[in-house]
Formats: sequence, structure tokens, C-alpha cells
Amino acid sequence: MTDPHSAIPEHVKPELWRRYEDWRVRRYERAVAKNAHRWPSLRNQRTFRRLVGLAGTWVVIMLLGATLAVFGSTWFFVPWVAGLAGVAATLHLVRTVTGSVIDAPVGALDEIQLAQRNSARSLGYWAIFSLIFFPYLMLIWMGSTMDYVRGDTVYGVGVLLVSLVVAAAALPPLLVAWWTNDPDPEDRPDVIVVDEPPSPPAAAPSVAESPPASPQTAPLHSESSTPASTVRTSDLDPPRPAPW
Repeated sequence: MTDPHSAIPEHVKPELWRRYEDWRVRRYERAVAKNAHRWPSLRNQRTFRRLVGLAGTWVVIMLLGATLAVFGSTWFFVPWVAGLAGVAATLHLVRTVTGSVIDAPVGALDEIQLAQRNSARSLGYWAIFSLIFFPYLMLIWMGSTMDYVRGDTVYGVGVLLVSLVVAAAALPPLLVAWWTNDPDPEDRPDVIVVDEPPSPPAAAPSVAESPPASPQTAPLHSESSTPASTVRTSDLDPPRPAPW
């Protein structure tokens, strides 16, 4: 589908740009088909959200190491590298099991996926725009209140800046993974959907053939069996004269 929020209107796109978009769609579909059979047991909403929680834990560990670097601790390297490696590995797993919707071109997404991708990118941009101000504000405060700033402190602030950028960059794919529902069984390559044969139509109830009913003949009554009407003899007498 076309992106309604694209900066380039559809009717003015050059042919070279259209070919580039088609090439991106084909490359994305090949990548999804290549990873479609990997980790089928992880492709459900519960696992998606668990992976998001795991990535959040690694982000906290990485930020903890960056905070230690700001205060000049020489052991910051251990939690910081462990957290950075954990974030990278978890994000790779999240992108694989969710189909890497956050990096997909517009032509390979439906309306719901496109809306989720655009919303996640917008929130990620807001996060990275806001978080990078903290290291700069720290440097401004140090430069205005301290006559001498140690090089280890500036180094630690740089590590903190890198950590915040990584955390903000990890936000869009984690949001898409959190919003993703369970995939349709028809779209999963490890599930074979067998169409059940249609049930035969219900047979009409059979009616036992009964012999044709013989026509009922009206009973013949003889004249003798017909009851004769009773006639009173008083009805045959002439009327009586009225009394005067």
C-alpha cells in the first residue's frame, strides 16, 4: 500500500524512486521468508512481551554502567558492555520473530502494521530528542561551575550519551513487539492448517410407504333404518274456535 504520510506525493514520484521502493519490498520479503522458520515457539504475544521486558532489563544495566563511568569508576566497563551486548542480541531476536516491521518498507505492510510502525517511530524520535539533552546539560553545568573538569568525567558523559541514544533507538522495535498480537495460524509456516471436508447434508426423514387408503364409501342406509319423523296427531286437528 502507499504511505499517506509520505513527504513525496504518489503522482510526482520519479521512476527511479519507484524502482528503489520495489527493490526494498523484494529484499524485505526475501529476508522475512528466510527467517520464517526460525524459533516458531517464540512467535506469540506472550513471548514478544517477555522479550521486551528482557531488553528493558539490559537497557537498565547498560545505563547503570554509563552512570558509573560518569562518576569515574574503573569497573563501569563490565556492566556497560554486558548491557550493550544484551540489548543488541535481544533486539535481533525481537526483529526476527516479529518480522522486523519497524524496518519494513511501506509496500510490504498492511494498514495496521503501517500505523504501528509510524507511531513507534514517532515516539522513538521524541525519546531520542529528549534524552540527549541530559548529557549536554551536564557538560554545561560542569563548565559553568567547575574551573577544572577531569577527562574521565567528560569520557563518562560521552558514554552516557551513547547509552541514551542506544536506549532511544531500541524503543521503536520494542513498542511494535509489545503491540503485536498472536499471528494468524495460516501465516505461520510451522502450522499446517487442514481444511475439514464439508459435512454431508442432512438426509430428509424417510417416510414409510403406506398402502393407498381405500376410498371411504358412505354407509348405505336402507329406508327402514332411517328414523321416521314423528308427527303429532294434534297438529292435524282443525283449529279450535276462540272463546267469546
